[in-house]
Amino acid sequence: MTNKNRGRPAKIIALVTAAALASSGCSTMVAYSAKPNEPIQTLKYTQGIGTVTEKSEANEIFMYPTFRTQGMTMPTFTIGYANNGSEAVNFTTDNVKAFFRGQPVPIYTYTERIAEIQSEKRSQQIALAIVGGLAAGAAAYGASRQTYRSNYSGFVSGRGGVTTFAGTSTVRVYDPLAGIVAGAAVGGATGLGIRQLEYNAQNQEMAANSILQANTVDPLHMVTGDLVLKGCCDPYSRPDDAIRFEVTANGRTAVFEFARVKVSQ
Repeated sequence: MTNKNRGRPAKIIALVTAAALASSGCSTMVAYSAKPNEPIQTLKYTQGIGTVTEKSEANEIFMYPTFRTQGMTMPTFTIGYANNGSEAVNFTTDNVKAFFRGQPVPIYTYTERIAEIQSEKRSQQIALAIVGGLAAGAAAYGASRQTYRSNYSGFVSGRGGVTTFAGTSTVRVYDPLAGIVAGAAVGGATGLGIRQLEYNAQNQEMAANSILQANTVDPLHMVTGDLVLKGCCDPYSRPDDAIRFEVTANGRTAVFEFARVKVSQ
């Protein structure tokens, strides 16, 4: 005796779980190579990451790629600012301008990035809940209406000789409890996926805490933070693949440039 529909709920559970937890395939990774403006700027390496520093009587500013390799989107750089002047200076992302291939690129503020993370999380959770609800209904329907088939054969002896016979009988069974169990199983998988999206968002928010925010930097004090570029960058390689930052503080502007180099596909 065989059950033709027995595997369907498991397949649906797998599909829902995959939708909740799947990540994109192999992505292109890039590195950013510092291009210091010598002799005004110096370049020093730590674990393969180059830090560019520019010093003056008014301040000291350094920058480096936050990660040794990064994805193509949202490139992230760390900036440090030390106030060597005699007055306090307000230092925020407004002090920094970014350019890719010579074109202006916006820089995330902390509030913008958090709002985006929350919006993406809600959209993904709603989509997963809809898909999970449809899958749970399909699983419940399929599990509650199962088909069983059995084969039979034999022979009959009579005056005319022996007559053989064979065939297949089909029985359809309605089992509401099986439907409830299958639907609950898929619903549980959907719940796991929604919780995983919540955890992912929490991790992203923790990373966003390092974004440069508004700081009043007193004389002889320093502040550091990350600069995350928004809506950047074009994935296609070109000779002018470079990101340039213009940092203005204490009445002067320092320029930092990093060339983008593709390291994997």
